[in-house]
Amino acid sequence: LTARLPGVRVEMINLGMTAVNSYTIRDLTRHVRRMEPDAVVIYAGHNEYYGALGVGSTPSIAPKGVWFGRLQLLLKRSALYLAIERVLLGPPDYGLGPKSNARTLMSRVVRDAGITYDGERYAAGLRQFENNMDAVLEEFEDADIPVFAGTLVANLSGQAPLSDNPDAMAAFERGRELLSAGDVDAARSAFRDAMNLDAIRFRAPTAVNERIRSWSERDGVSVVDLEPVFRAASDEGIPGYDLFTDHLHPTLEGYDLMAGAFFENMEAHPVVSGLADDDRITIPWDERAGSDAFSLASADILIERLLSDYPFRKNVAEDSTTVEYARELAVRKSSGRLGDSLAAVVMTSPMSIQAALNEGARLSLARGDSLAAMRYYASLFHWQPFNAQLMQNAVAAGLASAARDSVVERLALFGANRTGDAFFWNALAVTQLRQGRLESAGAALKRAALIDPDSPVMLYNRARMHLAAGDSAAARRDLDRFRAAQRRAGQ
Repeated sequence: LTARLPGVRVEMINLGMTAVNSYTIRDLTRHVRRMEPDAVVIYAGHNEYYGALGVGSTPSIAPKGVWFGRLQLLLKRSALYLAIERVLLGPPDYGLGPKSNARTLMSRVVRDAGITYDGERYAAGLRQFENNMDAVLEEFEDADIPVFAGTLVANLSGQAPLSDNPDAMAAFERGRELLSAGDVDAARSAFRDAMNLDAIRFRAPTAVNERIRSWSERDGVSVVDLEPVFRAASDEGIPGYDLFTDHLHPTLEGYDLMAGAFFENMEAHPVVSGLADDDRITIPWDERAGSDAFSLASADILIERLLSDYPFRKNVAEDSTTVEYARELAVRKSSGRLGDSLAAVVMTSPMSIQAALNEGARLSLARGDSLAAMRYYASLFHWQPFNAQLMQNAVAAGLASAARDSVVERLALFGANRTGDAFFWNALAVTQLRQGRLESAGAALKRAALIDPDSPVMLYNRARMHLAAGDSAAARRDLDRFRAAQRRAGQ
């Protein structure tokens, strides 16, 4: 929203968070309601079986069930309960200690690896999702807060069943054969059967999407159907490793598809369209700006580590995963590639992610690679979202070359919306003028003028815009004001 609707302030809270299920969302709902956002985004349902309070997860001191799950969340606010839990279960394992690092979280959360289709635990997962989410949606409906809920997507054609269930494996093989024969619709149905029959339930069954789609009948809920979006974008009409990094986490392109689908639904909704003004900066977003090499390398390492352990590989010895992980880090650390080296250092030393991004930007600038430096800065923005000087340095580094305009636009929009500094609107005007988008340049200059009407930079760029539009009289007036502003600055 910030990037596509510059200058339009929409307060949106995203509850599509990593590794949480419907209990966490329900627990957060009252806090979110008190914030009175313009909209709430929900993408949830994959973690009802494993993870915190999942029906098939490792033990807790409370029994399973929706009521007990809610009670446990309330009790966790008590220091006494946490102390008792620590005594009975041992200290919490956050995956940060040396022993924790030997195995992935996925390999440690599974208690029940045989949640059969239509069995009691299967039904329990659906019940807790339905019960919790009904309460969530009622809370937001009562507060008149619009909800945008996405249907779930997963790796269908690339991810074989994680369990050894013979029916699931047979359905998956049937899907592969049908896909090879060109029968895409039948193959898609077979792959869905394989996912539904997979007894290790890290992927939500299709029944969860049936419940999500039913929410469209509720007041204030817009269902963003992501399944057809991913189907249309996938190479073979069935999403696989072309759009997913593992069993259900999308690639960068996949996340772009998600964001685009949510944005299109929100843009058409009165909560957003009612806030938009006529002076729009229209920037084409067909070209992805790209991510910094450190972030990409870090993601690759973590994904490789995830896929090397249970449940993707069975009967894996703890020592072997440790050795493989250490070997991978050593290779990357000595590779001579900046991103790989920084990623390995962060994972083996106290160096922070922010420090690594700063170092990546510094070394990239020293090597004359302004594009790489800007990508590091862009990632750093999310760690330091109100560091105006950092943002100005990043934008200034790219303004010297028109070839960097697409990246500069993204960084400048971020800075403009975060800080309200005229510098960023002026930078946007420069890129729009270079790209021949005069209306967008005018919109950016209008915002810059509201902040600083006597800015020499704004006046000079506005004169250029008028001249390009053929309005020489207006250009002359702004040039006169520009010279006067320069004289005042010289005094």
